[in-house]
Amino acid sequence: MPISPPLSLSPSARQDPPARIHRSWERCAQLDPAQLADPNPLPRADLVVRREANQRLLRHAGPGIGALGAMAGAARGLVLLTDPSGLILHEEGCKSFLDKARRVALQPGVSWAEPMRGTNAIGTALHDGKPVRVHGREHFLPCNSILSCHAAPIFSATGEILGILDLSGPADEVQDYALGLVWTYARQIADRVLCDTPLARLEFTLEAAPRSAAGHAILLLDDDKRIAGANEAALTALGADWDLIGSPIGRWLDGPLDTHEGLLRRRDGGRMTGRLHAPAPAPVRGRGAAQALAAPPAARALPAPDALSRPLLEQAVRAVDAGLAVLLQGETGTGKEVLARHVHAGSSWRQGSFVAINCAALPESLVESELFGYESGAFTGARRDGARGLLLQAQHGIVFLDEIGDMPLALQTRLLRVLQEREVQPLGSDKRIPLEFGLISASHQDLKALVARGAFRADLYYRLQDMPVHLPPLRNRPGLPEFLDRYYADLGGRLEPEALEFLAALPWPGNYREMRSLLNRLRCLYPGPSPVGAHMLPKDLLDPSPFPTGGQEDARAPDDAHNHTEAASTGHNETRAAPRTLREIEDRAIEQALQACQGNISRAARLLGMHRSTLHRRLQQ
Repeated sequence: MPISPPLSLSPSARQDPPARIHRSWERCAQLDPAQLADPNPLPRADLVVRREANQRLLRHAGPGIGALGAMAGAARGLVLLTDPSGLILHEEGCKSFLDKARRVALQPGVSWAEPMRGTNAIGTALHDGKPVRVHGREHFLPCNSILSCHAAPIFSATGEILGILDLSGPADEVQDYALGLVWTYARQIADRVLCDTPLARLEFTLEAAPRSAAGHAILLLDDDKRIAGANEAALTALGADWDLIGSPIGRWLDGPLDTHEGLLRRRDGGRMTGRLHAPAPAPVRGRGAAQALAAPPAARALPAPDALSRPLLEQAVRAVDAGLAVLLQGETGTGKEVLARHVHAGSSWRQGSFVAINCAALPESLVESELFGYESGAFTGARRDGARGLLLQAQHGIVFLDEIGDMPLALQTRLLRVLQEREVQPLGSDKRIPLEFGLISASHQDLKALVARGAFRADLYYRLQDMPVHLPPLRNRPGLPEFLDRYYADLGGRLEPEALEFLAALPWPGNYREMRSLLNRLRCLYPGPSPVGAHMLPKDLLDPSPFPTGGQEDARAPDDAHNHTEAASTGHNETRAAPRTLREIEDRAIEQALQACQGNISRAARLLGMHRSTLHRRLQQ
């Protein structure tokens, strides 16, 4: 049953909760505390995958977490870092407070987003995009009243939330400085992430002081001298918001920007001297589409394996640990690579690398150098120190052969020889190097049918399918409405029963990838606390034809859709001519996105899948 908001905060000097806490309680009013009180943390293998997906954030947050964790330990508290969904990735601090924190599920592997834990500092900071303190009985769940929590968002260079930094301790010890401390470290972490970029950056300080209390203000510049990123200190100093992304740097300058520095002007009349830093060298990547991927992009991370997929994962882990080759088959978007990464994280090969090879994109002329590597001087254009091939990079790890069914026949023969002999001879070398790795392959095609048609080698097929694993499509998933409801709740939203029923009946040809894209789009269109109804779903879903005829989704806001329906019923609706050229289609899409996002450039750009600077240029055109 819903519970009443707190009336007093006896340890705190404040007697009434702030307005933000009351708004959070209103958002959580329909949650059942009994169902939220005892969440199940992610299994260790799943948590490893989530950490890998946020490796860049964890790497840059390390120094700040270490320093803040030392202070938290001395104050009987913990410092916590979450991913963009509110799931705790890392904790550090007082060991004696760990047991008390774990009794209320304040630990890695648990999501503290508001739909999961009610009003709390992590979830409320994530929802509002602002630092917040939630103390004692301000928490929605009574069991969390033992905590005093302070959280601040960590922003990317373009304003998205990368994660939440939180400092929590016992509620009987109020630390008035804690929120400011967490906010300072969150901004420092964001600055570290921002500076790890191949873009040029402009760092500046106020003329009145060599360094502001908030540190350097930083702008990132693209090749066209437009602002491609900023930190919070820059927004504060310029009196701007994230919509400055994409604007020409000249708009903010007094005079030209030369190769070294420029003079920026504040809106209050002050000026700042900025120093231009050359872009960092781009990281060296392998040629072609085959690369060793140390961590999956966050966009690839699906929800952790549940009761449906966990048996498949356990089966595949046992097979790989026993030296068997695993073949993952399923439609596009069913999560074959994600499952393969779960297998790597949970297997005995986890200490080695996970090397994904796109077999459909391996160029035949470069296959031997890509896969096997080469010695110095092996051929014209070879690097002076040679190169390790992808197979050697996977030594004592996992090789993932993605889209193996699309590999040309000529390359299949060479691959088969390596898999049978389990040794490789780099080009230009007279030595054969033994290979030890687990093998996982994946294909959306029916390999048996390809073998029957002569398009795939039978001996390679039998070498790859020691343990075949079939990933069912999303439309065949048992309990699909409940799964969709949980996934959208993780994004902070709610779906009405009619909308859930409609979504569960869709064929989902793109499977989980399509589902994730659609639900993220819905959350962008309707970011508020009100549930999404069936009438609010995009037009391309409501259209019975297999593909949208107009090429555009209905991006109207709910009120606009309602007004449109009323006009149609009275016979006074106006129709616009269908766009005929590609430019007209793009312009119409931009208009609809801006209308749906109420003119917010940032949200419209995310809805359209383009960078804000690109959208700004299109609007100027």
